[in-house]
Amino acid sequence: MRAVGVAALAAAALVAACDAPTVPALPGAYDFALPTDGSGTVLRWPSGSTIRVYADGGDAAATAALVRALEQGAAAWNAVVKYGEYRIAPASRLEDADVVLVWTAVPLPVETSQCEPELTGIAVTTFCLATPPTRLQTFPLKGSASGGRVKMLVQVLASLAGDTARARRTVTHELGHVLGIGRHSPNDADIMGARAAAAGLSEADRATVLALYHTRPDIVP
Repeated sequence: MRAVGVAALAAAALVAACDAPTVPALPGAYDFALPTDGSGTVLRWPSGSTIRVYADGGDAAATAALVRALEQGAAAWNAVVKYGEYRIAPASRLEDADVVLVWTAVPLPVETSQCEPELTGIAVTTFCLATPPTRLQTFPLKGSASGGRVKMLVQVLASLAGDTARARRTVTHELGHVLGIGRHSPNDADIMGARAAAAGLSEADRATVLALYHTRPDIVP
């Protein structure tokens, strides 16, 4: 599964996060850095951030399924933090969203002409480097003069809408990438394993996200 895709502007280097300048400090943590220049780059939200995710499944039933998966995945990652390092929360309005989550059958509500997502598996998380490449670019909202604040896009294969358990596992995995975990765990017993087959977060997943949020970032959204 190609779980995260990072498209960059022409002036910025391409970052492929799924295939650090830090070593994870907590026992059991795996490498979380984006594999950019051979040494890795740390991407994470500023400490104390509330990361607002807008879910659109198209029709009411599909949206409800997606929102359930989002709520369960957010609860799993939010339960890890000890000092308010981050919080994932649903956004009721697109204008308030930092992240957009959709089934693949739903057209994206943002402009992506300068940074096109590329789905090759069951899910993809896309973000694009701004200039200078220390922040992420914002995806403009379609048909809106406000511009919005969306920095990341998550697309999940629409066929998962009818598979509650698999949708939850996949969305939880993608939220790990949203938080900044830029690689897959080498262990499929972790939710951040390439197959996203684990039932929930492992001790290694918990150690990794805590290590990430206690490492100085190179890129912040």
